[in-house]
Amino acid sequence: MRKMLFKKILSILDAIELQGVSLHDAPLRVYEEIAGEYYAMKLSEIRDLIGFLNEKKMLKTTPRGIDLTPAATIYAKSNQNSGVEALSIFESFIKDPLIFRYYHEQMRTNPFRDKQLVLEYVDRESLQLMLQTTLFEVVEEKLRFHPRLLKGISDILQEYSDEKVPLVSITLTALYTSIIVAHEDMRIDYKNTSYSMIDYKYKNIIHGIIPRKGIPHDRDETKALQVFYKDTLFHEFDHSCPICGINIPHMLIASHIKPFRDCAHIYEAIDHDNGLLLCRNHDYLFDQGYFTFDENGYIIFSEELLEKDNLDSAYSLRKNYRLAECYLSENRMKFMAYHREFIFHRNR
Repeated sequence: MRKMLFKKILSILDAIELQGVSLHDAPLRVYEEIAGEYYAMKLSEIRDLIGFLNEKKMLKTTPRGIDLTPAATIYAKSNQNSGVEALSIFESFIKDPLIFRYYHEQMRTNPFRDKQLVLEYVDRESLQLMLQTTLFEVVEEKLRFHPRLLKGISDILQEYSDEKVPLVSITLTALYTSIIVAHEDMRIDYKNTSYSMIDYKYKNIIHGIIPRKGIPHDRDETKALQVFYKDTLFHEFDHSCPICGINIPHMLIASHIKPFRDCAHIYEAIDHDNGLLLCRNHDYLFDQGYFTFDENGYIIFSEELLEKDNLDSAYSLRKNYRLAECYLSENRMKFMAYHREFIFHRNR
């Protein structure tokens, strides 16, 4: 499949995912979107493609419909023939066990391999899409990872080799951030330049990609990143508030744990681990410090809320509530420690 058409379809899926479109209905919705354009694709071909995306785990299926993975979203939005485009398609296929094995074996010495040998690990459709980016250096039907991308590839593989697989790598997120926010333009005023980041395990990767400390004084400079931040939280939390279960998109807020105004680096502001997807009511209460979560994910209430005898009926809050284990990532708990110390108020 041609790269531009593939990206177009991914962009359509990204645009309709908040409408609760099921895996079954998605092919027809995509077909309707492109029917009036110059793309010539049969409904059966679109159905096969969406099946391919689901098989490669580039789509997440939830009770509220499908959702494109963050890496695939970055790929759809990336510039043509850029490093970010190449690394995002690389990461998009990383959950395929055979492809992941090929990645590791190739990275040992990165030799030129005959295309037919690569096809023993990577299916033809995936390889065709990869070859339309700058991911490979190709010489006479032999290919290897492009030398200029080896650092990014190595860093992504390192992150995916951790015990807990990331929702999206820090490496790819930082690279995407670096092309969206003009961090090298010193004419743009930054604040919080003396503040400290949380202690990221891969802090060196973040600073290597975006050395500049602080965040833009004008939040409008980060609008495109905030869209990605919200999109990623919708993906992670299955389009619903984890506390009350509200799943109406316009009633959900991508709530920062460490407030945007306090972020020490633009990466903190875009990091999904620095966020929860909350309904408007719980977003306000959390943002204003009326409740927080302890180091084990259990909810803690301010004294003002504890005085209420209708927490459940009026506020949809339960005293024994705990965030699901899957949301208790190491970095999210570091941000939550900041929230407990600087935002939460036991006495109001």
